[in-house]
Amino acid sequence: MTINVRNPLIFDAALTANWAMEEGALRQVMEIAARESQITPQMLEAYRGQELERSERATRRGNVAVIDVAGPLFKRANLMTTFCGATAYETVRRDLQAAMDNASIRSILLNIHSPGGEAAGVAELATAINEVRGKKPIVTYAGDQAASAAFWLGTASDEFIIGPTAALGSMGVVAGYRDTSAQDAARGIKTIEFVSSQSPYKRVDINTQEGRDRVQARVDAMAAVFVETVAKYRGVSVEHALERFGQGDVLIGQAAVDAAMADGVATFEQVLASLARGESPKASFGFNPAATGQSGEVKMTDEEKAAFAAQIRAEVQAENEAKAKAEAEAKAKADEEAAAAAAAASDPVVVERKRVTEIMGLTLPGYEAAAAKAIETGSSAHEFSAMIVTAEKAKRTERAADIKTDTEANSGVAPSSGQEKAQGDEAAVNAILGAMKLASGN
Repeated sequence: MTINVRNPLIFDAALTANWAMEEGALRQVMEIAARESQITPQMLEAYRGQELERSERATRRGNVAVIDVAGPLFKRANLMTTFCGATAYETVRRDLQAAMDNASIRSILLNIHSPGGEAAGVAELATAINEVRGKKPIVTYAGDQAASAAFWLGTASDEFIIGPTAALGSMGVVAGYRDTSAQDAARGIKTIEFVSSQSPYKRVDINTQEGRDRVQARVDAMAAVFVETVAKYRGVSVEHALERFGQGDVLIGQAAVDAAMADGVATFEQVLASLARGESPKASFGFNPAATGQSGEVKMTDEEKAAFAAQIRAEVQAENEAKAKAEAEAKAKADEEAAAAAAAASDPVVVERKRVTEIMGLTLPGYEAAAAKAIETGSSAHEFSAMIVTAEKAKRTERAADIKTDTEANSGVAPSSGQEKAQGDEAAVNAILGAMKLASGN
């Protein structure tokens, strides 16, 4: 490893440390340590982004406002945006306005690293980004990923620069339904809904082809807005976007630029430095189709369009048929399990085993013989339980009578039935007190 050392002290400190690092990464560390410019706290502070006034998450690097768009995207702030690194469209919108209102900010850099997110709200934010054009330069940089909704947002800016390994695209809309009918049936849960007769399609039955077609039409309508808007922002035809923008897949780095999905390849710092100088990153790092003989535009014939549409329809139909088959198999399995459970519940052996087990579980000490008799005579667990309760009540009544007789005998009062109530109560109290004295030996 040969490195031109300009900072001996820093380089020596790095060199004498013990490293557990891949060779290429270690070379980068050593090259940074050997840079000519002295690294000072003042330089680091200037390099660090400062909070942009009146913004929520945006920072400023000199006269450039940097707005991070990271993680899954949601329309509004929630627990995901607070604790899981997600981004809310409304937060980006407010930070964008703060950058526009700040006279010292000359340009805006959207720093995107996102797999996409919620469809609701993305079109509105993309429109707000697009409306900044012509007022202040606004550039999108995606170093790693700008997929689906995040790609939509990136195309709305003046320029779209990406990293060499950035993944762009994943255009399209996905909708899903979770069928819990089998689980609900097994748990005895049944949901009943009443839908207004004026709105027959408010609840479509996705188990029918008509229901699936209606849901598919909704998804296709949203995707059409997605594709048409992105095509307009990128200055290409809808046919070009459908054919060259990945068809739902992502393109990597230069391949995305070649397809006109982005304008050039660079690093974040290169784009930031270009904006700070008041230059266009596209002019410095952009792709020039004329220089390579590529037009950046693909035209499809009517026959090709028809064939492409037929292919898409066939794929959608095959996917729907596969889903229907899987759901039918799941329902058949659930019905089979329910039937097996019902058959087991009516099996005489199972029923008898349950009766005996319940009786044995209710048996108290001293009732073993009664339990055996109940099992032998075919008594139910409920009947055996009632018998135990009756017997226990009788025992308690008998013990109470014995205690009363013993108490009266010990107190010298003969049992009588003709005394007045007040005298009887007083005698009973005296008898109890006498019994307590005898028990204590006093």
